[in-house]
Amino acid sequence: MFYKKENIMLTKISLDKGSLIILLLLIGFIFRLVMTSNGNFIFNIDNARDYVDVREMVVAGKLRLTGPTSAIDGFYNGPFWYYLLAVPFVLADGNPYGGVVMMIVLWAIGGFFLLKLVSRWGSIAIITAGLVWAFSNYMTLASVYSFNPHPVTFLTPLFIYLLEKYLVEKKGRYLIGTFVLAGLFFNFEMNFGVFTPVIIILSLLIYRKFTFLKRAEFWVGIVVFLLFLTPQVLFDLKHEFIMSKSIIKYLSANDGGAYNLAARFKLISDNFINTFIPTYFNQKNFVQLSLLIFFLILITQIRKKKIFDNKLVLISLIFILIPYIGYIFIPVTVNSWHLGAVCTATIILLGFIIGELNNLKKFGTLTALSILVAVGYFSYLNLIDFVSNFSKPNNDPSSFKNELVAIDYIYQSSGGKNFKVYTYLPSVIDYPYQYLIWWRGTRKYGYLPEDYAYLPNKPKYIGSKEKFENTKDIESSELVFLVKEPDRIKQRHLWENNFRDLTTVKKEMVGPIEIEIKSY
Repeated sequence: MFYKKENIMLTKISLDKGSLIILLLLIGFIFRLVMTSNGNFIFNIDNARDYVDVREMVVAGKLRLTGPTSAIDGFYNGPFWYYLLAVPFVLADGNPYGGVVMMIVLWAIGGFFLLKLVSRWGSIAIITAGLVWAFSNYMTLASVYSFNPHPVTFLTPLFIYLLEKYLVEKKGRYLIGTFVLAGLFFNFEMNFGVFTPVIIILSLLIYRKFTFLKRAEFWVGIVVFLLFLTPQVLFDLKHEFIMSKSIIKYLSANDGGAYNLAARFKLISDNFINTFIPTYFNQKNFVQLSLLIFFLILITQIRKKKIFDNKLVLISLIFILIPYIGYIFIPVTVNSWHLGAVCTATIILLGFIIGELNNLKKFGTLTALSILVAVGYFSYLNLIDFVSNFSKPNNDPSSFKNELVAIDYIYQSSGGKNFKVYTYLPSVIDYPYQYLIWWRGTRKYGYLPEDYAYLPNKPKYIGSKEKFENTKDIESSELVFLVKEPDRIKQRHLWENNFRDLTTVKKEMVGPIEIEIKSY
């Protein structure tokens, strides 16, 4: 009788936690949809470049062996980010908002597994971790910006979930699934993905010693991981080892006695802390206090010889420490987007802190509740800030909405006739307008400009562009539209000199973007 009563109680608690998880994810999901509604999201050179490449792959039928460029000149990430992005490209008929919705969906998937993992530490841990996942500055911005490193951030909870599942249940499918994600992470962002096999193998060494080497699933997983690297290897072979040479050149340039361990240690430590801060609502004191509490709890765990008892905590620690140590010794540039997976692991550890504090009775529970109240207050401030700014005009020239308004203004000003359009962006290469003029022009107006580039008669810099040219013969208006983003680098006058012989018809500010109309 007692057994049945206990089972009913556990089922009720489980359902309550499940409802709490769904509620937090639903709130965060709606928040992100509202935030990005009406074209209110960034479409800049990085994600526009991706859409140009995916267009070439899907529309022109040119399959790819590489993905986006990396921080190392001549070295490319793997192509699977492009194949993933091709899904919303097709479903949304090329609308870049499809990529944003995909990021929000990945955020929700990762959030489900993250909150499922921390649910073992109670409802306070679920709410605290859920609020950070839903409303922190870093996680919010990452989930409304289509960028190849961000799936790594959001799929990290699934990676950790599968790895822990394997260590507990020893079922091969979990380990193979972990290696699949490792291969994808390497494709999405090599700067972090290179550490994923090390994270897996170190976790196996700690809990399985060397017995995992005798397991078939380990070797199947290794093969699966290597298969994800195959496209890049083929590309390298096809192009006379261009990527291998670029790596050797990069490492050679960073060698030669200039390495300073102390300086590198400080640099990487600062990078980590400076990424943790926006993960926790830009509250530096909160980050410092949380780290102090975590280290005190960790020391207690080590003294009681319990450090290896909690596999989830140790895997999350490994997720942080392996990249941290690796970045100290590998001379690569470390940016905030390379540390998304690390930040996700810290949210799991925040749940662990809440659980351990709850075990300390009254004082510990009071401290845990104080952390929850602080996180709730920070979330409230971010929501208030969003609500107060939601109705205000967005003056970012890289806003998708502002870019479309500028393109619509150009088409409407041409009077249905053809024209030329040239764009000035501080980044020089005009990927956003190369893509959006094609997408908006063909979908809404049915034709493309006579020419659209950053300058006339430039060497080809958009792959297969000839396959996207006009199929209609439209009378020319003999107008040239100059689209000018703000002159942040004070170089715009050099660009404008290319058009000084044309007659100025009109200048207009279209939101934050200046458009000058000229004629021959």
